Amino acid sequence: MSTAQSLLLPEEIERILSYLDLPQSSTLPLPPFQFLTQYISLLPPSLLEPFSPIPPPHRTAIPTIKHRRLIHATSVPPPRFLSSSEGRLRWPLLWERMGGDPFPPPSHGVEEEEDWVQKGFMKDVPVENSQQVKKLGGFLRGLEEEREMEGVRERKRWERGLDNVGEEFDEESDEEDDDTPNGMNVGAERPVVAEDQEEVKRSFEKRLLELFLDGLDTIDYNPIDFADPPEGDPIAIRDAEDRYFDDEEPSRTPGGVHIEGEPLLATNITTEKRSENGTGDYDY
Repeated sequence: MSTAQSLLLPEEIERILSYLDLPQSSTLPLPPFQFLTQYISLLPPSLLEPFSPIPPPHRTAIPTIKHRRLIHATSVPPPRFLSSSEGRLRWPLLWERMGGDPFPPPSHGVEEEEDWVQKGFMKDVPVENSQQVKKLGGFLRGLEEEREMEGVRERKRWERGLDNVGEEFDEESDEEDDDTPNGMNVGAERPVVAEDQEEVKRSFEKRLLELFLDGLDTIDYNPIDFADPPEGDPIAIRDAEDRYFDDEEPSRTPGGVHIEGEPLLATNITTEKRSENGTGDYDY
C-alpha cells in the first residue's frame, strides 16, 4: 500500500489537502490507505484517482467502497459484466469447471457487432443492397468471434497461472496449448458439461458477484470505487424518507383535538355531553 504514497505527485497532494482545507504539505498526514479510508466520502473522483495504485482487493476493507460495489451490483438493470455471457469471457476456465458449456451462444459483443452494421452504419441502405449489409455484418461478426476466442485462450492461461501461485508460467506450455484444438491439452481432463445450464449460470453469476465484491475481478474498479452511485444510495434515501415521515406531525382527525377558532363537530359535542351525564341512564 506504500506504493500509492510514492505515486502521489506533490501537486496532487496539494490539491487534495487544499480541497479538504488541511494544512499544506508535500506528503499526506496519514498513510495513503488510512487517508483514503477517512476522506473518501469527502473527495470527488478526480482527486481520488491518485489512489488507484491501491489494489482493488485491498480497497475492499474500506466500508464506503464495499458499499458502493454492492449498490452497483444490485442496480436495475444489473451491470452486464456480472452476467454469465460476459463473465465467462473473463473467467472461461472457472465457467467450464462449474459445468458451463465451452461452446455457449455468442456474447453480447458479437451480436452488437452485427447489429451495428444493420441498424447503425448502413441503416439507410436500399433494400436491394441488403445482401451486402448482411455480408458485412457477418464478416464483422466473425472477426469479433475470433477476438473473443483469442481472449478466452489468454484468460485460460492466466487462470491456470492462478492455480500455480508461486510457480513461473513458461511460454513453452502456452505454445503447447495453442497447438492443440481449442487451446486444450490432448491429455487434459475434459470438463463435464452440466445438463442444467440455467443452474450453472445462476451459480456462476453468484461466484462473479463474490469476485467483484472482493475486488478480485479484472474489470476497471476505479469508476465504481471512487464515485458515488449515479442514482444515490438507496438505503440512505429510504432512511431519509423514514425520518421525514417520523418527524411529520399527526393529522387532525374529526374526533381528535379541537383547534381553537374552528367550530366543534357534532361528534365532539355528543362525546362531551356523554362525559357530563355519565354512561348510565340515571344520575346518582
